[in-house]
Amino acid sequence: MATLRYRARLLTLLVMGGFGVMGGGLLAPALPTLIGPFGVSAGAVGLVLSVYTLAAALTLPFTGLLLDLLGRRPVALGCLLIDGSFGLLCMWAPNFSTLLLLRFLQGVGIAGLIPVAMTIVSDWYSGEHRLRIMGYLSGTIAVAAVVIPLLGGLLGELDWRYPFAVYGFSLLLAAAFFVIVPESGSPTPFSEMRASTGAYIRSLRATLKLAEVREVFLHSLVLHYLLYALVTFLPLFLASEHGLRVGIAGAALAFHGLVAALVSTRAVGVQHLLGRRGALLLGYLCIGLSLSTVVMWPQLYGVALSLAFFGAGMGITQPAVFHWVSGAGPPELTGAIVALFNTVKFVGMTLAPPTLRWVFDYAGVSWAFYVAAGIAVLWALRAATYRYSSTNSSAGL
Repeated sequence: MATLRYRARLLTLLVMGGFGVMGGGLLAPALPTLIGPFGVSAGAVGLVLSVYTLAAALTLPFTGLLLDLLGRRPVALGCLLIDGSFGLLCMWAPNFSTLLLLRFLQGVGIAGLIPVAMTIVSDWYSGEHRLRIMGYLSGTIAVAAVVIPLLGGLLGELDWRYPFAVYGFSLLLAAAFFVIVPESGSPTPFSEMRASTGAYIRSLRATLKLAEVREVFLHSLVLHYLLYALVTFLPLFLASEHGLRVGIAGAALAFHGLVAALVSTRAVGVQHLLGRRGALLLGYLCIGLSLSTVVMWPQLYGVALSLAFFGAGMGITQPAVFHWVSGAGPPELTGAIVALFNTVKFVGMTLAPPTLRWVFDYAGVSWAFYVAAGIAVLWALRAATYRYSSTNSSAGL
């Protein structure tokens, strides 16, 4: 019975992590279907992704504070309810401005799902066991990146509203979380919260001055900037250059997620073989190779090959970075560090569509991919030359 209860709790956390990628992955392949109903340009429609990530970037620092002061359960339930409610309301948006507002509000909720899952995993596990579970979480996120874009593309072909209906499942997950997952943190009593908040902020400020913490935050920004470069512009590229429907674009995004899921399950072995430095170097180089070649192929099998390299790169780098951040600060600040890590992640996601849109508008979609590829290669060199701490540099554990 105890084993069954443990598995149910872990499964709930993994599903929550998978739901955390629905903010962009579900809608990205369906972006072209929003152009006609709302009368917006192909470049502007990417704002549907950017406003959600902007909301996440603005609110996640407070999410981290609440995770450590109030506990994991109330924050998790609040995030799930907000995500599900405002996601469903998007189906009835009368105009593009209202849709963007609802997406912004939804971003407040959906942004907290992966940080909550990562924080509880950090509470429950340590050392190599934590890396293994983080690999499972990263793999689940990658599996969700297989199913969700495919589902979003297929539903978008039927009606632009249908992808938004999927967010309603967050309400069901909230009920499951309430029943299955216990509190794993040590929430601060309300009477002590005011005094403890000041000390908490001072401790957090000191932690953020650590070079290792700043470095892993930068990895979060760059890695997810590159991810959203692909997520935003691949459907537009496939539609304009290959004449493919949004359902096929969803399948293309799903394919790279499948590869990432498979590679993520071998996270421990990869880091033992290459160490953190080698894993990050290889991962970013795979991503750079993918982004630089995906627009060169006249046939779809070549596109698939490039996407396989992108998935492999994500599958190598993401578990390494997730594990790194989970141990980057003191245990009492885990919630805040993980939330700020995800804040920076959403900043990267937010920056990719508008910055690369300028390249897209003036030089074409191919150059948007080339610029992103250049960033990946430069960051691979950064990963190769950074001086990691002696406790982390050898095996990345």
